Amino acid sequence: MRRLITLSALLAALLFVQLPAGAVDSNLPQATASFNDQVVKVAYNGDTVYSGGLFTRARQTDGTFADRSYLAAVNSRTGALLPFAPALNGTVHELKTGGGYLYVAGKFTEVDGVAMSRIARFNLSTGKLDTAWKPKPSATVYSIEPIGSTVYLGGTFSTVGGHAQPRLAAVNAATGAPVTTFAPAVSEGAVRDLQAGHGRLYVAGVFSMIGGDKKYGKLGAVNPASGAVDTGFVSKVFVLTREVVVSGDRVYAALDGRGGEIRAFTKAGETLWYQAVDGGMQTVEVWGDAVIGGGHFDKACNTNHAGPLGQCVDGVKADRGKLLAVDMNGTLLPWNPGANGVVGAWDATAHPSGANLSVGGSFTTFGGGTMEQKRLAIFD
Repeated sequence: MRRLITLSALLAALLFVQLPAGAVDSNLPQATASFNDQVVKVAYNGDTVYSGGLFTRARQTDGTFADRSYLAAVNSRTGALLPFAPALNGTVHELKTGGGYLYVAGKFTEVDGVAMSRIARFNLSTGKLDTAWKPKPSATVYSIEPIGSTVYLGGTFSTVGGHAQPRLAAVNAATGAPVTTFAPAVSEGAVRDLQAGHGRLYVAGVFSMIGGDKKYGKLGAVNPASGAVDTGFVSKVFVLTREVVVSGDRVYAALDGRGGEIRAFTKAGETLWYQAVDGGMQTVEVWGDAVIGGGHFDKACNTNHAGPLGQCVDGVKADRGKLLAVDMNGTLLPWNPGANGVVGAWDATAHPSGANLSVGGSFTTFGGGTMEQKRLAIFD
């Protein structure tokens, strides 16, 4: 018996060493409020996690239901659905918090009966809609990045507030008026994500060029004041890039090709490593000592040696249902929540303190079907 206990302790210790410090603790999420359709984006304000997407109803932890029109809030510590319940008339594609506001963007045109064209913001202290702030983009907004006195927008629009500035624009954080001195040249397609860092604004999506040059397509960087292309970052990415994250002196991106991957870059855009999977990678996040990836994949390469279409050069694949974790060197970690769904995970975002990780998507179960948790999952 003593030998058995010692062996069990050793195995537990080995598992502990493999898990990233201050991050992944359990394969299964908390039991929290859930939703009747996809959660596309999540964002934190303290312990509150906001969810936006395609849903129209929430299921509370006691089994009762409540109306939630494309936008909701949950306590990330307890899993309880919170009273915040604005009425939007269309899909939410983006959520960001900053400067005392929750920024919301997507395809909606009204919020609580007030005309709000595709973007709105709410006061984080009161929960009230800012009815005076109306940037008025002409088409869908997929990404928002609030930085000080400026709010950057990315999407498929051609104008903002009547000012011609396709796909990537900036507005005044106080008034919502276009910042006309910010004039990037992003050609064709759409901007899907924005991230400030290293004195730049990183730009990800399915666009063909920035500044008229194809080598800055899909993933590039611009000067946050002028919008001029930052020639110091050349990523050599040629597929749809869903998300980009800056952490320390590195840049991480979620690439959604025929074989998806997380890719890590230096500040110059040189590839450090990549972790490939058998489906699209749709989100990337740094959580503690781990890099989290999510998408519509089912298997991942056991090593970070992979070909351009996601094929594993070493020939071995590990089961990873829609979510995975790698260490800072790109080595696959054992964390495997085993989520289901065709679309899988759309967005993963870590609590500002690192206390937990929220994931939105189309999934309905975890642990290979052993736990039901629909469209929102919070991991400790």
